[in-house]
Amino acid sequence: MRKEVRIDMKRVTSILLALLLVLPLAACGVTESGANTSAAEQNDNTEITSAGSDETTGTPATEASSESTEGTQRTDSRASDTLIVYFSESGNTDTIANYIHDEIGGDMVQIIPTVEYPHVYEELADYAKAEQDNDERPTFEELGVDPTSYQTVFIGYPIWWYSLPMIMETFFDTYDFSGVTIVPFNTHEGSRDGGTYDMIRDREPNAAVLDGLLIRGGDVGNDESKTAVKEWIAGLDLE
Repeated sequence: MRKEVRIDMKRVTSILLALLLVLPLAACGVTESGANTSAAEQNDNTEITSAGSDETTGTPATEASSESTEGTQRTDSRASDTLIVYFSESGNTDTIANYIHDEIGGDMVQIIPTVEYPHVYEELADYAKAEQDNDERPTFEELGVDPTSYQTVFIGYPIWWYSLPMIMETFFDTYDFSGVTIVPFNTHEGSRDGGTYDMIRDREPNAAVLDGLLIRGGDVGNDESKTAVKEWIAGLDLE
């Protein structure tokens, strides 16, 4: 005798309807990663120039680009006798200093002014111009290292008013780099090195000043600037 199987069509219909409701909801639950990422960073140019010049200017952002690695050392002999010291108000020169550190290692320290510079561009431009006009020597905090005790010192800065920031004049007045190899680098917005590499040679006549690297502020952070740092270091005559 064959057993009769009854199908509860009402129950089957309920199950099918439930499945039709669940599938679209599951699909809606998939979200795109990173949808709430922040907007682009502020313009971060470094050069202080006169109003109306043909060079791009911008509002300096708070100094916070790459994480500082002061005191970090690599184990190879060249890195152990290398220092990267730099002044950076907007963050561009800080970024380039970190690119250099990634390539060569060594110690790294930032030149921090004792009196904080204005962060509003117009105020900073006027402040820096007054420092230059008055031939001032703004002070900076203790570095925590003696830069003249290293064999090779990379020295970085932005171009302000087509020249060295006056705090860098204080730096070169403070230290005698006789017998040291100086490797300059700078960021700019059209003035290139502003003749500052020759200025360093003039201020440190007993140091060996190698060919420097200049990076336009608007190019900082792109792959080309990283490549430029890598190729520049590879071409330096460093022991």
